[in-house]
Amino acid sequence: MKLPTLFVSILIVIAILIPGSKLPDVSIGGYDKLIHIAMFLTWALAVRFDYDRHPFRYAIVFLIGILFSALTEVLQILVEGRSFDLYDMAADAVGLIIGLAISGPVVSWAHNLRR
Repeated sequence: MKLPTLFVSILIVIAILIPGSKLPDVSIGGYDKLIHIAMFLTWALAVRFDYDRHPFRYAIVFLIGILFSALTEVLQILVEGRSFDLYDMAADAVGLIIGLAISGPVVSWAHNLRR
């Protein structure tokens, strides 16, 4: 695993391991789901940045992302005040889809910045 993917993955795991009592109430207004979308959108961009090969395997990355999402939901069962939530996984899937959809131009732009 390369650095951006590893970094974003670690940040997601840290975020889901924070006890519920330490989190602000973001359930009102759907902010919780927006956070899930943002986390997995960022993860998809990091993976595309690290593994930008032709052809890029969108379906494989999406499936790995869904497995990672499921793992994070299972881990939350072990954390005080957190729970498994299928709607969180749905938001994660939306984030993956958006991230993968925009990843080509975003990663191309990022690579051009590095030159």
